[in-house]
Amino acid sequence: MHSVLLVGAALNYFGGLNLLASMVVTFPTAFPLVRGAAPPRPPDYVLHRLFTAGTAFCFGSMYVYLYWHPAHAMPFLLFGMALKYWAFAASWIAYRRFQLPGKIFVNFGCTNLAVGVLFSIYLLTGS
Repeated sequence: MHSVLLVGAALNYFGGLNLLASMVVTFPTAFPLVRGAAPPRPPDYVLHRLFTAGTAFCFGSMYVYLYWHPAHAMPFLLFGMALKYWAFAASWIAYRRFQLPGKIFVNFGCTNLAVGVLFSIYLLTGS
């Protein structure tokens, strides 16, 4: 069951790379480009993407650490699990109310939900 931590880390690293790469290129799982968007373009757009990607890398690294040191998983995974559920809820709201593309909802929201559930099982089973 400890492999769940590596799954969480891999998805965080993938998500962070996806965010960074989608700022300059388009590919099937990319977040939409705003670079060429018509005004108003938020002046803090790049800052939010860079911060979010860095946060994904930090949490991914924490999950790798917890894989090697599972005795420390509690309480850190509680925060990670809560963030995963929040990521799903936020993407659901954005999808339903603000036209977030479906592929982004699946790629970001549903994968975060899946990892949140896996983390919940990990914590509840005491693995």
